[in-house]
Amino acid sequence: MKDAHSQRCSIVKHYHQETKHFPDHPARSSGYMDWQNQPAPFRDYLGAPQIKLPLQQQERSLSYQTLYQADLVPAAEVSLNTIAIMLELGMGLSAWKKYGDTQWALRMNPSSGNLHPSECYLVLPECAQQKASVCHYQPYLHVLEETALLNTEQAECFKTLDGFALILTSIAWREAWKYGERAYRYCQLDLGHALGSLRYACQLNGWKMTMLPQVDEHCLDHFLGLENRDRHNSEAEHGACLCWISTKKPHIEKITAWFAAQNTPDYPYPPNRLSEEHIDWTIIHSVQLAARSYAEELELQQPLTSVQQDKIQSSYSAETIIRKRRSAQEYELNSSHITLAVFIHSLAKTLTTQTCPLDIYPHASEVHFAVFVHAVQGLEPGLYMLVRSPLHLTQLQEQCDRNFLWQEVQAGVPLFLLKKGDFRQQAREISCQQAIASDSAYSLAMIARFDKLLSNTPSMYARLFWECGLLGQLLYLEAEAFSMRGTGIGCFFDDQMHELLGLKDQQWQDLYHFTVGKQRDDPRLQTKAPYWHLQRKI
Repeated sequence: MKDAHSQRCSIVKHYHQETKHFPDHPARSSGYMDWQNQPAPFRDYLGAPQIKLPLQQQERSLSYQTLYQADLVPAAEVSLNTIAIMLELGMGLSAWKKYGDTQWALRMNPSSGNLHPSECYLVLPECAQQKASVCHYQPYLHVLEETALLNTEQAECFKTLDGFALILTSIAWREAWKYGERAYRYCQLDLGHALGSLRYACQLNGWKMTMLPQVDEHCLDHFLGLENRDRHNSEAEHGACLCWISTKKPHIEKITAWFAAQNTPDYPYPPNRLSEEHIDWTIIHSVQLAARSYAEELELQQPLTSVQQDKIQSSYSAETIIRKRRSAQEYELNSSHITLAVFIHSLAKTLTTQTCPLDIYPHASEVHFAVFVHAVQGLEPGLYMLVRSPLHLTQLQEQCDRNFLWQEVQAGVPLFLLKKGDFRQQAREISCQQAIASDSAYSLAMIARFDKLLSNTPSMYARLFWECGLLGQLLYLEAEAFSMRGTGIGCFFDDQMHELLGLKDQQWQDLYHFTVGKQRDDPRLQTKAPYWHLQRKI
């Protein structure tokens, strides 16, 4: 077993090193865009009965603060109507964009390249409106596809658990089609964004959403029948995590025992094939197996918290903020500036790990922000560090460049000035020469504790990216709340960022970049309502 564990650690660390970008050569991919073989944007289950979900007719008057403060929203009754609202706000379409003869859908949850490898399944109890079943959410039609029915014994026991299950899966081919070997990284980041998006949507229903790593990936694959997916001649799909949604505190042991006891339900409806041809990236398959979660090895820790009390409010409602979230493609350099108060407020929200959305993450915080401050009014331009866990402050000070200042910016917020100066050029160069990293108000790199953590628990590799995605989703909504726009950056030169920070080995690794500024809209793009194609009134 020890040898197997060591081998898994080696595979995960090898994958991470092999899939880094460098200025003289990018991570391996196909090297071209095979548009004829682009994956279909939506997964369907052919022939499966469809449960039509109502679209929200009128926005609820919920304040910005309800995104974070649970007691402001009374718990809604669990029904198809309220589940429909959760799915629409969490995983549904947010708009359509059109340029010339080409149009494409945007979704509430962001995705690398708008490719969306994350799929969403619900396990629902029997109620007056439907039978106990496993359903797949199809966002294009805003329907639940009934992929399997629970038998009488399963249904009776499941109903006693008080709530329903939400399972997220990943289809690596969606990202590998464009990004090649780096795709596994993006799948995990996207899954973290999806978790955050769904957690916010549950919050606005007054529901608790709890991740249950006690139900591991092998159990999820078995329950969803994904182990036999090859027989359908469809792309590989893997279970990632199970979340329990309810109005009460979940019975974790009973829920875990129920899933562990289930045989695979009968899934009579095959999934659609997304592409006619595939490139088999062996390294992705290897890391997928090596980084699989095993319930007995995951250490669950009480997350640290630093609850911020302030009076800063957004003029937008909670649902407006969620619905208008977009990824900026370009920034207005001269307009991309924010106040120090808003900047500190948004960063401090990432420290409150016991409130939405970070309360869904059951592991200790391992991710910190190296921040390029470009245009924050009242703060000198320079390189800063937000240390999200005080447990790591000493390690970071010892292992980063010894010449850094480590000057605290504001009492009570662990944001430190490392070095003064204009870092726009470095931010752009490190983010694969992308101007969005330099023309913004600020951009940042998410630096995670890496080598020792993965040596103990290789399955934490995926979860580090989930934490980054969750943090990115929070930053997206915070940007929108204050009339700015965020953008996740997946292309960056990992080791060049480490060199800038003075990091010499793999104790810390750069996993994700993010940037916030004032967007420049492209007038050539037309925008359509998210569900105009269904010809329903929204």
